[in-house]
Amino acid sequence: MKDLKEGENGFMQDLANSYAFWIFVFVALAVVYMLPTLIGLIRGVDRLALVFLVNLIGAPTGVGWFAAMILAFGPRRLPPEPSWPSRPGGVYAPPGAWMPGPRDAR
Repeated sequence: MKDLKEGENGFMQDLANSYAFWIFVFVALAVVYMLPTLIGLIRGVDRLALVFLVNLIGAPTGVGWFAAMILAFGPRRLPPEPSWPSRPGGVYAPPGAWMPGPRDAR
């Protein structure tokens, strides 16, 4: 029984002295910390900067992390509307521009 405890202690000590373990722990904690911002980025949420700031500043309290998570699941960005409406015949012109009609062609 004594040998088993020494073996476990040796494994835990080796794990604690491993650089790869601590790098993994640091990366995992950073991903969990920034999870609301990552979700907002993937979802294409509106006001991503607000999600990032609330996450960055408020996450250490815990309440800010949950607030950023709520914002990350907020409304998505709308796709931009075309600035040049399509016209019959595939001709594009800004609104109100003169376009030759059937009577204007000479």
